[in-house]
Amino acid sequence: MRNRLDPAMALLPLRLFLGVTFVYAGVQKLSDPGFLHPGAPTYIGAQLHGFAAGAPGGFVLQAFALPHPELAGVGVALVEILIGLLTIGGFLTRIAAACGMGLNFLLFLTASWHTTPYFLGPDLVFTFAWLPFVLAGAEGQPALDNVVKRPSAALSRRTRLHPEAAAGFEDAAAVRSTRRALLAEMAGAAIAIAGVAALAKGPYAAPRSLAAGPRSGGGAGGPKGGGGAGASGGAGGQASGAGGGGGGGASSAGGPSVPAGAVRLAPGSRLPAGTGANYADPESGSPDLIIRDSEGNLKAFSAVCTHAGCTVGYEGGVIVCPCHGGEYDAETGAVIAGPPPAPLEPKRVMEANGQIYALPS
Repeated sequence: MRNRLDPAMALLPLRLFLGVTFVYAGVQKLSDPGFLHPGAPTYIGAQLHGFAAGAPGGFVLQAFALPHPELAGVGVALVEILIGLLTIGGFLTRIAAACGMGLNFLLFLTASWHTTPYFLGPDLVFTFAWLPFVLAGAEGQPALDNVVKRPSAALSRRTRLHPEAAAGFEDAAAVRSTRRALLAEMAGAAIAIAGVAALAKGPYAAPRSLAAGPRSGGGAGGPKGGGGAGASGGAGGQASGAGGGGGGGASSAGGPSVPAGAVRLAPGSRLPAGTGANYADPESGSPDLIIRDSEGNLKAFSAVCTHAGCTVGYEGGVIVCPCHGGEYDAETGAVIAGPPPAPLEPKRVMEANGQIYALPS
C-alpha cells in the first residue's frame, strides 16, 4: 500500500514561503534608500497616507502610524523579519502566524482595499494562508516547537538562561528557559538582519527632475505641441494631455505666444526622446511626470500613484510605481497592471522656443 503524505507535512512549503516572504518584506523596506527619506518616491509617510485614504482600516494608521511614520516603518519591518524567522523555524508558530495574519488583514483593510475585484488583492490571500498555522501551529512538521516540548540535554544546555526554579520542576523549567532563550536568539537575529539591510542600502539618489522657473506672462514664440489630445495652450498653443494626436513641428518666429501663467521647466534638450522626468505642479506643488515619447511628443500626468500615494516614474516605456508594482500606460495614464484603482490624472505641458512649459489646469 502506498504511503500517503501526512497533511501536516503538505503545509510545510506554505509555512516556509510565508516565513521567507516576511523576512524579505522587512529587508526590502530597510534596504530601500528612499524608505525613510521624505520626498522620495517610496517614502513610508506617503505610503501610509495613501493607505489610510478612504479605507476602513485607515483610522488605525492615522492613530498609530501617521504621527511617526519613520518609527512605524522601521517597527513594521523589524516585526516582519521576526515573524518570518519564527515561521521558518517553526517556533511559537501559532503566535507568529496570528501576528502575520493580523498584519496582512490590516493591509487588506488599507493598502489593498481599493483593489477590484477583491481576489486580486494579495493581502487577503496572505490572511487566509496564515489561518492553518493559527489553528494548528506546526504540528507534524519539522519545527522547533516540537523539539522544545522534549528538549534534549544539549539543547537545554545551549539555550537555558538560568537553572531550574526548584526541584521537581526540572522539565517544565527547562522548557520555559529554552523557549525564552530561543526567542531572545530569534529577536537578536532579526535585529542583526535589519542592521545589515540598513547598512547596505547606500545613499539616496533623487529621481530625474526638472526645476520650475518663473511664470510666463505670455510672450512671442511658437510652441511645439506635445503629444496627446490636450486642451489648447492658449492663443493657439498646443498642449499635451492624455491620449490623442501627435505634436506639430517648430513654429516660426511671431507664432502663437506662450500662455499667461505657464511655468518654464527646462530646455527641451534636457528631455531626450524616450525619457521622463518629475517636476512640481505649478498650482499644487505635488509631483507630476513629463514624458517625451520616441516620436518626440510630450505627455504629462500626476506622478502620485492612485494606490498608495507613492511617486511614479517612467521606465521601459511604461509608468511604474516603485512601491507596489503598479503600472500605467504612458500614452493615456490608464492602469495596466498592479493594485492602482484609478488612472493617473493628465496634466498640461507644451514646448515653445526650445523650452518646456507646464500649464495651469
